[in-house]
Amino acid sequence: MSTEIRIDPRLARRIEEKRQVLEQQRPLALSITAKLSADLRTHLTYHSNAIEGNTLDLGETALVITQGITIGGHTLKEHIEAINHALAYQFVQDLAQRSSELDEVSLLQLHALVMHDLDEEAAHYRTRDVSGMPPATHVPGLMDDWIAWQTGAGQDYPPLIRAALAHAMLLGIHPFVEGNGRVARLVLNLHLIRAGYPITLMLQGWRLRYIRALEHARHGRYNPIVNLVGRAVEVGLDIFLEACDAYPEEQRHPLRMVATECGINPDYLGWLLRVGRVSGVKRGGRWYVSAAAVRRYQEEVAAGSVPIGRPRRRA
Repeated sequence: MSTEIRIDPRLARRIEEKRQVLEQQRPLALSITAKLSADLRTHLTYHSNAIEGNTLDLGETALVITQGITIGGHTLKEHIEAINHALAYQFVQDLAQRSSELDEVSLLQLHALVMHDLDEEAAHYRTRDVSGMPPATHVPGLMDDWIAWQTGAGQDYPPLIRAALAHAMLLGIHPFVEGNGRVARLVLNLHLIRAGYPITLMLQGWRLRYIRALEHARHGRYNPIVNLVGRAVEVGLDIFLEACDAYPEEQRHPLRMVATECGINPDYLGWLLRVGRVSGVKRGGRWYVSAAAVRRYQEEVAAGSVPIGRPRRRA
């Protein structure tokens, strides 16, 4: 596999610029992360299942996975697919916090969650041949190679490109009878989350482009899938940045700017940040804080729930 595989430079530049903007806001406020977590679970479940033919729309998917509501006109299978994917999404979030690399055990656990009550062969590699895919007898060895590639030769590629290649390679092996696409898209997210990217959405509207890109990859032409994954990463970044815009007071800005806005002495605010009474982050020797964090502290002081406190005077 060539190390000359590249992402479109304009797309790469946009991704990096948006990523840097998002990094300025990390760690995100709880009000933002709580909403994002629920919304992204629903969006990822909807789009991934819709690519595979599930007819639940976005709103219906939300009702199924958050309230357990049965939607008329849809099959039991479609409901189970939504519930399973939402649970598998949480499993991927948990895996992303672990230091160990993705192994066969975790991959099979992920497949078991995706295909629970849908496939008797869940959590097992396929034992029968599938048209156009490697023989079933080759699957265990190919999967060993795929897992090894990610910590071996795959390290020659930047994280986004490595994730896209691993995604295409996994789908090229087609290790399971059913559920390959959904598992592969969850694994794609696992790789990207660990590389510092937000949740990535392969949109249902891209289905034909996605299929063509994977077909190109099967013939050794990887740039289409790399660039489509790049687009999916950009969608995820846009969702996070839009969420920050929806809570403008939660966005962090330089200390002095916020101090002026909130009518507080900058030196005193610096002390509050240093002792942890107000939440903020320090980058490049400068404090960044949100107006919302300062106002929450001011409201707590006014209510008498926290002491005002004063920096110690120098002798």
